[in-house]
Amino acid sequence: MKSEKECGYLSPKALALTLGSLWGIYVFLLGIILTVFPEAKFFWVSKEFLSMLATLYPGYSATIAGSFMGLFWGLICGGIGGALTAWLHNFTLEKTCSVSKSK
Repeated sequence: MKSEKECGYLSPKALALTLGSLWGIYVFLLGIILTVFPEAKFFWVSKEFLSMLATLYPGYSATIAGSFMGLFWGLICGGIGGALTAWLHNFTLEKTCSVSKSK
């Protein structure tokens, strides 16, 4: 069997930390930006998007405290999403990597 580096395996911990951090920071900044500029609308920043996320993340709102709640939930959800993505990638890669070994 080929080594993990040769096959292109992903570290679930690393991807969970990376995606959790990125998503958490984005959700936090979204809340902060809409606290300071309530009518802001550019790229993926709008009240509508924040209210969609607020239905998923309890306590999330366009306030300082709400932004920290969004950071917490973003870290959790992004981390779980990253770990699942890496696990699924590695799971499917096991099939193709072991096939290429036998050739």
